[in-house]
Amino acid sequence: MSARPNRRAMLMVGAGLGALMLGAGGYEAWRLFGRHYPPTPYDDLLSQLTDREAARKIGSAYSASHPEFSARSAAHLLRSRIRANDLRPALLTEIADNSVIEAGHWVMPESLVLLCAIAAKT
Repeated sequence: MSARPNRRAMLMVGAGLGALMLGAGGYEAWRLFGRHYPPTPYDDLLSQLTDREAARKIGSAYSASHPEFSARSAAHLLRSRIRANDLRPALLTEIADNSVIEAGHWVMPESLVLLCAIAAKT
């Protein structure tokens, strides 16, 4: 048996490493080419949104019908509701408790609407 690796094994290792590098590059590309927003005091909350532009539209509709809305007080409330930076449990609880509100002809959990309204204000 020869201790020297054969050509086929070397090609397979090279192809595997190349595929790994391409995959890792594609996975991290969103950091370079994705949307970037100016920093706000609410980035810990706004990072929960997958589409901030759509959230702004919903938030604008809510803010138009609630002129007393304060992003600061809404952020304080949301930070107490959203534990460990995970919005999902808060939304599921609100849906179960029927704690939903209307914004722009959409009926959504209250925390999500408040988060959208914060996005519209920033």
